[in-house]
Amino acid sequence: MALDKAYFDAIHIDVVKKKYYNANKVNALLEDIRAQAEALEAENQALKARLGELSQRRDEIGDTLLTAQAAARDIIGKAKVQAGRILADAQRQREEILSGATDQQEYAVACVERAFDKLKRQQQENIDTLNGLWQEFLCGLSTESPAPAEATEKQPGDKVKPRISELETMVNNIAKELSEIMGATE
Repeated sequence: MALDKAYFDAIHIDVVKKKYYNANKVNALLEDIRAQAEALEAENQALKARLGELSQRRDEIGDTLLTAQAAARDIIGKAKVQAGRILADAQRQREEILSGATDQQEYAVACVERAFDKLKRQQQENIDTLNGLWQEFLCGLSTESPAPAEATEKQPGDKVKPRISELETMVNNIAKELSEIMGATE
């Protein structure tokens, strides 16, 4: 039974002859109160010891938590620094790649321009050659009119036909090459 208000309200000691209390009942009651007080004192001491242990554990947990928080802050700080380095390195590599791609692109454009210039020069040379042959052909027509004696032996334009065929072949080849070049650049 606990020493509480209900316990003390339940105490009823008979008064003998309206003057005295029954000594046995008083002694028994006092013995019961003393036993309960000793039990409460022991429980109080046990609770104080447990409270001391819990307080000590709370301090240990608090210290551990503070250490963990400090370690976490340190790790996070190091991770941020490392992430910054990684990002900077990635940015540098990106710039190098972009620079290299630009250099390669410029080189490719220069190669294509050189090849195109060479083809233009070759075609101009072909056109100049064709123009020269055409001029020769036209000049040859006016100077190569057959003599009257030769007219009966040779057909007019016999000498001209092979030259025209030759010119047609050259013109067709040049036209074909030009259309291939123009088709490739579109």
